[in-house]
Amino acid sequence: MSSPKETECHLKGGHLPAVKAGGMRITQHKSPKEPAGISEDITGLKVSGSPPKPSTISGAIPKGNADFPQEAVQVFHKEKPPTIHTVKPPINIQQPRK
Repeated sequence: MSSPKETECHLKGGHLPAVKAGGMRITQHKSPKEPAGISEDITGLKVSGSPPKPSTISGAIPKGNADFPQEAVQVFHKEKPPTIHTVKPPINIQQPRK
């Protein structure tokens, strides 16, 4: 029969030792959990909301989609045609003549 000492885990530094898998050590530390017994009375508290703040860019208030026409945005996002056509030079291997 096995003794109870053999079945117990040996704690090192308050936690289980690292596991070796694939030639590397892998730690398996558990994060400490907060006790659920501590709770504050929040029945009388109320969340106050602040009014929305207008965002300004360079002194002008942005108008969303009205800032730029839809055609201008479409042209900006289109794929541009290539301007320079690269032509590969022919490969000539210099060989001695007979």
